Amino acid sequence: MSADMIELITPVGRDWEPVIRMVLGGIADRLDLGFDELDDLQLAVERLLAEGDPEDPVTLSFELLEKGVRTRIGPLRDTALAVALQGPPPGPGELTLPRILSTVVDSYGVEDASEGRLVVRLEKAVRG
Repeated sequence: MSADMIELITPVGRDWEPVIRMVLGGIADRLDLGFDELDDLQLAVERLLAEGDPEDPVTLSFELLEKGVRTRIGPLRDTALAVALQGPPPGPGELTLPRILSTVVDSYGVEDASEGRLVVRLEKAVRG
């Protein structure tokens, strides 16, 4: 399967969450992601969208790969988020964004951080 790309530009906010969930559900169906894998990806995406600027739309891109999906989310508004995602691992028992992401996706990283904005990459593999 060659990589297919889906891109969604959406406002940030609860009113748009059903649309994002619908897109994620379609991706899960296409890749034959299980419920737990879809739930994990959805949690990661929604947690990162909480860092979006309510005044600016956010672009979500989903690259469908043979063995999973690569997601990019941005621009997000907080350079402190970049520091948190690129910093040292959290201490035992700390519930931080890096701990959440490392639990629910296979890898993540900051792809671009400029002018107080950043794009975060998530990768989720298909199991089985």
